[in-house]
Amino acid sequence: MTAPLITAYYDYRYFEQWYEIASKYGVGEIYSHSAKTAYFPLTVYIYLLFHWMGLRLAGFLKMGASPLNPVVVLIDKIPYIVSFNVIYLILRKRYGYTAGFLWLINISAYSTLAGFQVDLLVALLILASMMYLEEARVDRSFLLASLATSIKQIFVFTGLIPFVVLWRKNGFRVALRKLLIYFILPILALSIPFLLRDPVDFIYKSLFFHGYRYPQDLSLWAIPMYVVVFNVQALPGFITWGWIIPFIIFMALLTVKLVQDPLIERNILYYYIIIVSGMIVLNKVGGLNYLTWLSPLLIAFASRTLGNLSMKLKGISIALPLWSLVLYPFFTFFSATVVGGDIYIVEDSSWEPAEGIFYASYGYYNPLVGLISALKSNPTSYFIFKSLYNAIPATSIAVTLIYNLTIIYVIKIAWRLTRY
Repeated sequence: MTAPLITAYYDYRYFEQWYEIASKYGVGEIYSHSAKTAYFPLTVYIYLLFHWMGLRLAGFLKMGASPLNPVVVLIDKIPYIVSFNVIYLILRKRYGYTAGFLWLINISAYSTLAGFQVDLLVALLILASMMYLEEARVDRSFLLASLATSIKQIFVFTGLIPFVVLWRKNGFRVALRKLLIYFILPILALSIPFLLRDPVDFIYKSLFFHGYRYPQDLSLWAIPMYVVVFNVQALPGFITWGWIIPFIIFMALLTVKLVQDPLIERNILYYYIIIVSGMIVLNKVGGLNYLTWLSPLLIAFASRTLGNLSMKLKGISIALPLWSLVLYPFFTFFSATVVGGDIYIVEDSSWEPAEGIFYASYGYYNPLVGLISALKSNPTSYFIFKSLYNAIPATSIAVTLIYNLTIIYVIKIAWRLTRY
């Protein structure tokens, strides 16, 4: 009930800046003037449209048109609220009541919505892309994968699956033409205002920002960061770019497998599971919200299998969000908030007070505020959370390893099932 009305202010402040720049200078100036625009253009367009609608509605209702007005935030989140519900309808209709129920209890969906992340929309587009490819509607599959890429750049690799499927069925020329028309052209069309105005800033902020940033959160590449207790000066330079080598090798191996596979309809889901899981495991940015990309596919996967394997996959679909989005923040961000400690913001390479981020995001009337106050005032609980805070590097390593090993297990199962 609260997820549509709150937001994680850390990212939201940059989104607000986009609107201020667009209002003052025009949409084409956003990448030139913004402090950070680490997304592709469709994210920007969607935010600007719905934020404008939210501000106008709040003004019309005479509620005060401030960006963090709950009405404005609610309107901002309409695309993601709709995505959440459409994913539910697809899963329930296509894979059964249990699949729909597993989505409704999936913590990653609510956490992503509460934090005002775009990943729910990406998850819907990828699920629909897979579904249309299973139905041999390759043009739509390409287009939806293109829209997902226009939100988050890494999804450019999902275009491999419909491309190879079409290549196998209709030849390389047909596949290449469809790739250009339905996948590459929409991305370029959405990017034209920014490419024409300032191609250097557009490319630098949307692509190179991710190239220079250090690994973070639940990425395996972030483990060295935890080992040195966030002292980035102690890390070798290749830690920021080394991830791309195994990532490209993985995608190359997957492409070869796709080319050699008989590509029966059932295998399409398995390949989407493999490619999205590979993006999460090999990515140097292990964002907590990234699990939302995989969750609908994983639920569909669990619903399609039978017996003990189905039960295992359903258990994983429930456990992974709890592990990454409840336990991990509890050990890190929540413990830092209770003891008034700082957390390291990798994107900005700076330490920030956890309390400040908490209250800026969730306000002073959040139900957790009373709990935090009580935990602070009790010597025993304060000692426990102080110990958890001091152990953040160790607990981060443990949670990261278990999280990624579980997803690797899912890849292993899906890879094996493509043989049958």
